[in-house]
Amino acid sequence: MRFKLKNKDTPTFFEFLERQARFAATGMSLLHSYCETHDEKTADAVIRAETEGDMVRRVLIDELNKTFITPFDREDLFRFSSHLDEILDYAKTSVDEIRLFNVRPDDEMIDVTAALVEMCEHIILAVANIEHHPAISKDEAIYVKSLENKIGDMTTKALALLFEDDDHKKIFKYREIYRHLNHTADIGDQAMDLLLDIMVKML
Repeated sequence: MRFKLKNKDTPTFFEFLERQARFAATGMSLLHSYCETHDEKTADAVIRAETEGDMVRRVLIDELNKTFITPFDREDLFRFSSHLDEILDYAKTSVDEIRLFNVRPDDEMIDVTAALVEMCEHIILAVANIEHHPAISKDEAIYVKSLENKIGDMTTKALALLFEDDDHKKIFKYREIYRHLNHTADIGDQAMDLLLDIMVKML
């Protein structure tokens, strides 16, 4: 059964989630660009994307609180939205830490953020196809989960290189940023686990 909110001009919950996924991808793409260019205007754009993404989530939650019938379990919908929000939050956190620690992103950080951009692009495809093309959505979710393993390996290798440096302050600063980037991939993986569970319940 197709689900619509009571006002035909109001986006469906599926559309709200896709909007959130797109903001997450935008924020991550801007973070990657910032790592490459060190352009502070790009960093500022990450902050704006996070603020705009928060507003989309606030509207979704408001609609959720006003709606009696949802396309799938209300708690799952809230958790899935929260995961998408966390991905965007970590893009902002990474920018904040790069600035605060006065870090110049290295090649490994550029590569990790590029992989996170790819992950976010496929999260969009997974979310966009939940309602009408569940087989495509499932394939995309599984691919995103494979990227989590790839990103985990990349961050481990980046840390191994980092630990060869004798500058302990540098190690601490970069390690914190890599820890958050790796956790971003973990959140993407958790979001796809939840999406796959939701799809089973929708059958």
